[in-house]
Amino acid sequence: MDITKEILRRATIDGITEYLLYGSAIEAKRTERDYNKKLEESYSKNEDVLSEHEKKTVSELIDSANEMASDVSEVYTALGLRAGMKIMQELLKSIEK
Repeated sequence: MDITKEILRRATIDGITEYLLYGSAIEAKRTERDYNKKLEESYSKNEDVLSEHEKKTVSELIDSANEMASDVSEVYTALGLRAGMKIMQELLKSIEK
């Protein structure tokens, strides 16, 4: 069935992360990224906005902080899922022995 292929195609860490964070299965726009790179990009972008804070409105600063918080939560949710899956694999291996 085509629906099962589509579900399995979307069954990725990123897909689960987006579903848990945003409440819908957003089509992953990227393949798995380096989480450190994503965090660094987000922090740098926010720092750039904050360094020009005298030129920005409060809403622009809040938007920047919210975007950074969203990126950070996405990364740590994905890492938590990965850690949980690794623990599950280890438990299954120990049960099989």
